[in-house]
Amino acid sequence: MAFTVDFDPENPDLTNDTDTQNEIFIQVFNSGDGELFNRLYLEDSISNFSGEPLTGADRLAFFKEFLASKPSLKAAVTHAYVAGDVALIGVDYSIETTGPDGEPLLLEGNCTDVLRRLDDGRWLMAIDRPVAATGLVAE
Repeated sequence: MAFTVDFDPENPDLTNDTDTQNEIFIQVFNSGDGELFNRLYLEDSISNFSGEPLTGADRLAFFKEFLASKPSLKAAVTHAYVAGDVALIGVDYSIETTGPDGEPLLLEGNCTDVLRRLDDGRWLMAIDRPVAATGLVAE
């Protein structure tokens, strides 16, 4: 798969540049590759995207299943703060996907992300906490 922002899929770096980070995140999500998407996260990272905090193998299994249908993510950064080796990012998002009944489903909300810089200089996701206003976990 070709990406418009150049990065190493085997050793991804979300970078400390918010616009680049957002674009890489969107591209990898929209690729439908759950394993690649999971590489954007630290091993002990927590993602609440499923509606419950998942880490490790459970997080990977959820990403693989959810992204297999190739949902389409749009995201806009609302704020970003970097303090040393930690970044706090706020994002408004919408995801077009298909519901369990086969009907189109729109997931919308906002997300708080925490990224951490590794010893090798790469930035990866430490906490991913979307809060849905509509869709998957809004009810």
